[in-house]
Amino acid sequence: MKNTYYITQRELYAYFASPIAYIMMAFFLAFSGALFGIFFNQNPTSADVNTIMRGWSGSVGFFLLIFVSIITIRLIAEEQRTGTLELLLTSPVRDWEVVVGKFFATIVLLLLTLAFTLFYLVLMLIFGGRADWGPIISGYLGLLLIGGVAAAFGILASSLTQSQAVAAVIGILVCIILWFLGPLFVSNGPTNSEWWSVALSYASLESHVDSFSRGSPDLKDIFYYVTMIILFLGVTVQILKMRRGE
Repeated sequence: MKNTYYITQRELYAYFASPIAYIMMAFFLAFSGALFGIFFNQNPTSADVNTIMRGWSGSVGFFLLIFVSIITIRLIAEEQRTGTLELLLTSPVRDWEVVVGKFFATIVLLLLTLAFTLFYLVLMLIFGGRADWGPIISGYLGLLLIGGVAAAFGILASSLTQSQAVAAVIGILVCIILWFLGPLFVSNGPTNSEWWSVALSYASLESHVDSFSRGSPDLKDIFYYVTMIILFLGVTVQILKMRRGE
């Protein structure tokens, strides 16, 4: 795990040594702040904090996919372009340590970004809002898991090409498809019980969000997000093994 720690530290330094992290965090916070303003204006007395936070977390999840997809595009693609990936792979470090280290660095950046949004909650409490912490914590857990899926696939997309632009297109496009998979391809709503309809509905990222924003996360929803993260990271490890020639 020592190698994973060093890679995480290295990637975090690279994030904050580049303006891309600050720019994307600023865009995300501006967008999420605008969404918060919309929900807050619908209930200006701020009496029901949970209603506002539920609407906010459910809506901001989709934009989080794009935000995380963009910040992960350089993680492997840039190293392939500059040739440093070969040096990294020939060093005494395992492929999974490289992938997990880069994933952890993205999660740390994501946690920091989400921490800034707690200002919205503090603002509502100052205005006399009453908070039930269970739904709020579960809402943030849902956002973290959504971001984790986007980070895992973003790293996978970054491993497929040397071009950051191509990696961004692949990452964003697939995440958007995964988000809208149920609504796009499942017709007739919940009454459609055909196997492919059920499968596509379950595979949709959006279909697993509601239980978190309600404050009662379902174990199957947690299992889904964790499985997707492990799957994408596992595929990336296999791609690196192929590059190493194993």
